[in-house]
Amino acid sequence: MSNDKLGMGSWATNETTVELVKQAHENAIGSMMRSGFEVRNILEVVVNPQLPFMGYTTPKGRGFRIVVSGMAVKSGMLEGLLVHELSHVYRMQNNHPSHNQHIIEEALNGLVGRVILEDYQQKTIHELVNNIQDLYADDIAMKIFREGHLLPEEQLSNFLQGWVKDEPMKSNDPRKGRWINAAILVNNARAIAQMKRHKIADLGGKALASNERLLAQLPKKVSSQFQYFTNLMVNLKESITEEEYRRLLTDYLRKFLEITEEN
Repeated sequence: MSNDKLGMGSWATNETTVELVKQAHENAIGSMMRSGFEVRNILEVVVNPQLPFMGYTTPKGRGFRIVVSGMAVKSGMLEGLLVHELSHVYRMQNNHPSHNQHIIEEALNGLVGRVILEDYQQKTIHELVNNIQDLYADDIAMKIFREGHLLPEEQLSNFLQGWVKDEPMKSNDPRKGRWINAAILVNNARAIAQMKRHKIADLGGKALASNERLLAQLPKKVSSQFQYFTNLMVNLKESITEEEYRRLLTDYLRKFLEITEEN
């Protein structure tokens, strides 16, 4: 069993929020256990009302801290978010290659270490690695969502469709523009791959239509690689060795650099 606690850290919030998150966390832990994914590590769950995205997990001491945002608490998807974050914890505590920090650092040092990274580039690289980790976490989370009937199928469809962007970003910095728009393409590939991996309906073809509008506005060098990224993410396999994952992550990051760096 896990030894869990709920806190607010340095962030102020009300007692109702504390109880809501506590109950959602207990429910998520129970759903994980019933589906055969016991989380053993000491956990701390905190709420950051100002966090601009749903949430994240980070190691802390011998365990992990899950931070959820104010918007997540109000979203109606809090329990689903906690299952997702606990699935990351499960991957880490079971040493899955996708969550092996040593492998990730090797891939980054071997490739992006040769590129002078601005803040936006560092953020992008982190998101690229996190895309793969999220897919592996959601292989667990989706099983739990469906076995526990935690989220309606329509809600899953709408959520993933909402990730798919249809407009590139305009920038006066050509390099920054290439990086950010290539990252948008990869994020679209991740959302569409997630739908394909778990047979989540693209209601009304909204995701594919949005992505087609994006691809039509990107340089051919970038748009032509959409299928590469989608195929890689659709075909991620559960039983992957450390060496296989090292090669996969290196190829994935190398492909991204090929479409963003001119030389």
